[in-house]
Order: sequence, then structure tokens, then C-alpha cells
Amino acid sequence: MAGPCQTHPGTNATHECTQCGAHHCTPCLKLFTTDHDARPVTMCPLCGALARPLPEPERPEREDLVLALRRPFDEEGMLLLAALAVPYWLTALPVPQVSTFFNVIYLGTLSTVYFQIVEHVGRDAPGLPFSAGFTSRWDLFLAFLRGFICVLGGFWPAILSAILLPGNVWLTLALTLIGIAVTPAVILAISLTGHAINGLWPVAWVAIVAHEPRAYGRLVGQFVASTAAGLVAALLAAYTVGFVPFFGAYFVGLVITTAAVVQASLFGTWVRRHAWAPPED
Repeated sequence: MAGPCQTHPGTNATHECTQCGAHHCTPCLKLFTTDHDARPVTMCPLCGALARPLPEPERPEREDLVLALRRPFDEEGMLLLAALAVPYWLTALPVPQVSTFFNVIYLGTLSTVYFQIVEHVGRDAPGLPFSAGFTSRWDLFLAFLRGFICVLGGFWPAILSAILLPGNVWLTLALTLIGIAVTPAVILAISLTGHAINGLWPVAWVAIVAHEPRAYGRLVGQFVASTAAGLVAALLAAYTVGFVPFFGAYFVGLVITTAAVVQASLFGTWVRRHAWAPPED
């Protein structure tokens, strides 16, 4: 754990000596370069041994939450949101076949970028990823399927209850609440393993919840809050601007996309703080 510099007690140490264990701030270090590597080697000023960087202190959870909410709203993030909203905008074309086609494109693209953001933020990488990674129709179908599993993975019991037992409202409501609590585990199961089928595997859900029960409870709260906020924002956009020709549909799509990207950033932050490392690209 980082502490004060041995020579400058008022300054936080950045390196630790691998031999004597002394902590030093960056200005105190001795730098050594070789002909084979231009990058300097950091050395302890007391004993001359190699000094290794200390791990950076963990950000407070509140600060992490603020950073997650702000992440999509820099210049590059806004460009990503604007680009992702285009397929949704094209679903408003008054041709059923074309509208259906762009619906699939939009949902597949949004699903792909959603999971890319979870993995990207989970590694604490800066900014947002910018590639949907489609190379074929099969890739698009898999992305659409992954999003479909996320939406319905935890809610299929409630859906079956509503279809088969339409008069049992309380049972359907109870199963819906369970679905809300399970959905974050479905998303994390897919993201952490890289396989969509694991979103339907209850054993994976239990393992994720048991890993950090309290942290998972907070994630469920963030999931519910972000979903509710996104729905309210989308409804407000639809009933205030949605009727405007040409621009209205695009603005509604931009609001929906922004809500999804913010939620993915929240999930990525949870992965970085509490979960196992996401799969490497």
C-alpha cells in the first residue's frame, strides 16, 4: 500500500525499493538508461536496487460512479452516441421491410457496443470503444441474440406465467421482480465469459451474486434506476420532440442510445471494482 515518501513525508510515494523496501516519490528516484533500451530504469536512491511502481490507490466508489456517468459525454463519446443513433433513426422510414432491417441493425449494433463498453470500462481503459466488430450476417445475428438473451434471460418465467396463467397477476409480478434482480447477473455472465449461452445458465448467475452479494445488490439498484431513467427520458423525448419531422426520430434514438451506453458504463465500473477480469480481446 502506498504511503509517504521516506525523504519527503508530505509527498505520497510512487515507488518501492525491491531490496530495502523504502518508499520514494518520483523526484527522489535515480534513473538509469542503457544502450539497448532508451526507457530509464528506476532505482532506489538509498541502496541502488530496482524500484518498482506502487499500485495506484483505489478510487472512492462515489468518484467511480461519477466517472461512469460522465464517460459517454466527452467529444469522442458524443460522436459514438451520434453514430449509434443513426440506425434507429432509419427505422422511422415508412417502408416496413426497411424499418425491420434497420431495427435489427440497431439492436445488434447497440448490443455489441454495450458489451464492448462493459469490457472496456472493466479494464479501466480511457474513453469508450468505437468498433461494433461486425464481419458477417452471422456476427450481426449473434449480437442480436446476445441482446435478446439479456432482455429475456431473467424474465422468461414471468412471460410464461402471463401466457399460461393470465389470471394469476401476483405470480407474474413476483416472477417479474425476480427477473429484474437476475438480469444484471445475466449481463455479467455473458460479459465475463464472452459466451451468450452463459446468460441462460443459473449456475453462472449464482456464482456472480455469491462473489460480492452486497456489491451485486447495489448494481441491481443502479440497473433499476438507470433503466427507469432511460424509459422516462425516452418517453419525454417521444412526446415532446418525437413528432418533429426528420429530427424527432433521431433525437429519440439518441436518448435511448445514451441511456444504454451510460448503463453499460455502470456495469463496466462494477466489473473493474468487484468482478473477475473480463476476457481479453
